[in-house]
Amino acid sequence: MENSKSRPASRKEHRSQKKPAPAPVEHIVARSENKFAVETIARRPATGRWRSVAWLESKGLLPIFADQLEQKVFLLHGEKPLPTPEMEWTAVTDLIICHWRSARQTMTNTGRPHVFIGPGGSGKTTALCKWMTSAVLLNEQRVRAWRLDGEIPNTSELLTLHCETMGVPVDRFWNDPVEPADLLFVDFPGVETGSQAAMAALRDQLSILPQPHIHLVLNASYESSILFDQFHAFEPFAPEDVIFTHMDEERQRVKLWNFVLGTNCPISFLGAGQKIPGEFRRAEPALLFPQKNHR
Repeated sequence: MENSKSRPASRKEHRSQKKPAPAPVEHIVARSENKFAVETIARRPATGRWRSVAWLESKGLLPIFADQLEQKVFLLHGEKPLPTPEMEWTAVTDLIICHWRSARQTMTNTGRPHVFIGPGGSGKTTALCKWMTSAVLLNEQRVRAWRLDGEIPNTSELLTLHCETMGVPVDRFWNDPVEPADLLFVDFPGVETGSQAAMAALRDQLSILPQPHIHLVLNASYESSILFDQFHAFEPFAPEDVIFTHMDEERQRVKLWNFVLGTNCPISFLGAGQKIPGEFRRAEPALLFPQKNHR
């Protein structure tokens, strides 16, 4: 993705990104069959932009990514809008979906712990409990959990109480599991990104874990600029994906496309609400487009 003027995309590592492979066919959704999008676009007044791009920008897509998307549309289809809203929406969404990166699909039986990191208030423990509950109740998987301290103690009792309810072993100090398990979950307290001591403590804790799967958990209701700042703060820990929480509090979910277009890190899950298991879904492109219930 060639980014030049946007702050999120100004990082040196993003300028050298390779173009992502096209998304699998099963991800190519939210096209002309998205009646809400097409009908809304058809009602928009004509402006200098294609109506589809202008609408996505009004829903949270940053101007620099809207510009880049429109330039690519022009190269493929010309500057004149296509004859129908359905054709235009399909052309635009096909292009943006090509940048989707699929997260790891095999999550179980790797022998490596799944570690949840992120700033305070991002919903790490709730996301862990949602995933754990689905694994135990729906998939009948064997799970173990660790509630570890960072620079500050991990005072969240939610994980311990929930593990006791589910019959899942939970420890306060890391130890190599003796009994086999399908999933190993590790919870850390939230980290203040501006604190060098807190970040160093997290680095030390991660170093004792055997090849952890690191999941960065971010609150989707935050502004895009804050999300990019948080991502870049945790980027040195090489998270393999991002879990976005608080989706029920974010009406402009299109803004998460900024993250897809502006980073190299895939989105794995989208969580909403505090109920457990509640809503905790694998991320897919269709979920980041506006729907009638998310205006």
